[in-house]
Amino acid sequence: MTEKTYPKVGGRSAKITLVLLVIVYIFNFVDRQILSVLAEDIKADLNITDSDLGFLFGTAFAVFYSIFGIPLGKLADSWSRKNLLSIGLATWSLMTVLSGTAKSFGALSVYRVGVGIGESSASPSSYSILSDYFSPKIRSTILSIYSSGVYLGAGIGLFLGGWIVELWTNAFPDPNLAPLGLKGWQAAFMLVGLPGIVLACFTWRIKEPKRGGSEGIESLQEESSPFKSMLDEFIGISPFIILQDKSPLTALLINVVIASVISLTCYGLYLITNDLIQWLAFGVGIYLLSCWIQGLKNRDPITFGL
Repeated sequence: MTEKTYPKVGGRSAKITLVLLVIVYIFNFVDRQILSVLAEDIKADLNITDSDLGFLFGTAFAVFYSIFGIPLGKLADSWSRKNLLSIGLATWSLMTVLSGTAKSFGALSVYRVGVGIGESSASPSSYSILSDYFSPKIRSTILSIYSSGVYLGAGIGLFLGGWIVELWTNAFPDPNLAPLGLKGWQAAFMLVGLPGIVLACFTWRIKEPKRGGSEGIESLQEESSPFKSMLDEFIGISPFIILQDKSPLTALLINVVIASVISLTCYGLYLITNDLIQWLAFGVGIYLLSCWIQGLKNRDPITFGL
């Protein structure tokens, strides 16, 4: 059996991959930030409140981004990182396109959740790929270049969203005469989402670097059952995982106290803001993350100690 060959550390493939990953990060934040510049048009068209927008921009995205980021990060440690990145990119880009078809607050919420889940795969995969593609001597510089995508994407997203809405509205003052009957904000979602799906075809062709190769580590291999490891992390988010603790009654008591504090806090915030969905989703997200931290004590004591 011939030994598998890997691209050279710091070579041509590494530089091409860096450029691609910066572009992916730009798309990541374009799709994430564009909602803010489209907010007023969405409010008027879907008849939603500022609180609803806050849910779309924050909670619907952030809670699921955080929850799915943990198991998807584990998958990036044990499966093909470029495949995970490409699937995530295609997913959040498709969800951005579908956001342009939304006719209700509920539908747009579902698509924003999808954007959050898809984007949660990007950073773990990209950081891991870049760390193996470039030596530790220049890694900080490489990661700084990669991180520039945050600010480029945020700026481009704000500009592009407003520009598309203005052009579309001027070209089609009557939405009924526009292609597919789309309004400006709907066209903006679709036009910024579609290129991401095309970009996913290019990231799929990234050459996977050897794990640990940039530091001369020979023993790092992909796991034989990577999806089982990811599933274990999903199970680790479940509150039932605490029953595996060496002292299950103590763990259960701690969990109940945490759940009570979160519930009372979110209920108080609901009374102040009268925004049930926002604080319910926020509370569930915080509770599940606390369950994951509790379960981590048994699954990975070293990480828990950190």
